[in-house]
Amino acid sequence: MISRKRILVILAGGASSRLKKSLSDINLDKNITDIAKSSHKTLIPLGDDKRPLLYFILQNALSARVRDVFLITSPENSAFKSFMETKIFKDNFSEININFAIQYKPDDSEKPLGTSDALMQAMDQHEILKRKSFVIINGDNLYSVNSLNSLFKLDEEQHALISYDRDALNFPHERLTKFALINVNKNNQLVNIIEKPPIEEVDNFRDKLNKIRVSMNIFKFFGPTIYPFIKNCPLHPERKEKEIPEAVRNYIKDFPNSFDALPFFEHIPDLTSAKDILTIIKSIPNSNE
Repeated sequence: MISRKRILVILAGGASSRLKKSLSDINLDKNITDIAKSSHKTLIPLGDDKRPLLYFILQNALSARVRDVFLITSPENSAFKSFMETKIFKDNFSEININFAIQYKPDDSEKPLGTSDALMQAMDQHEILKRKSFVIINGDNLYSVNSLNSLFKLDEEQHALISYDRDALNFPHERLTKFALINVNKNNQLVNIIEKPPIEEVDNFRDKLNKIRVSMNIFKFFGPTIYPFIKNCPLHPERKEKEIPEAVRNYIKDFPNSFDALPFFEHIPDLTSAKDILTIIKSIPNSNE
């Protein structure tokens, strides 16, 4: 059996506005603060070695035998390109082919139109994403090698996501309430995915093991069958964004019992606010060990 190419898409085009607003909440090295203000949060130096979160994301991708990465950024992506020119990048990731995709915002909008719009633009810019399967992740989360492998080893045409046990996520309660909740059937196939449901409805999402499952935005898609739903994802009436979970909801309406939800019990380091910088520094491996 010929092993297919493993393609990883990384969403790194957001403005990091929440993190930048919270920088005054903690006392950080001025150099780190300056970079956090001017660059995407996935490039903030972390730990004694000052390696960015993107370094550890790519490290895990490499361990999962990924060789092709598509990095979705804003048009102002010179900081990413500078990182690709560093010795630390060239010494460690020569086996990975990095491709840039740009998310442009509409002329009549102050901000980009969300993650589904970002993926659509990436697929339009790189036709291989319309023909092959790929895994897509947030650029501000550090997903495990095991979770990546679990998705990549599925059949080419299978759609799936990782279904995280909320009890394993070591986040403040306030943040937990903002994650998308997942409803699955007895075969762990996705039935529904809801962004920020009302508190009184949360218990309705418990699975057969009485667990509440959440999405941390790590999906496996097959390009030919997901693209129409990504392209036609509706604009949220209030947030004015097109988000991948909504595209997935529309897909499972048309194709029920066809979207796997792989159950996982593990914490995912997340870089949402400035305080998370200190937390992630404690969780990343020391490269000198």
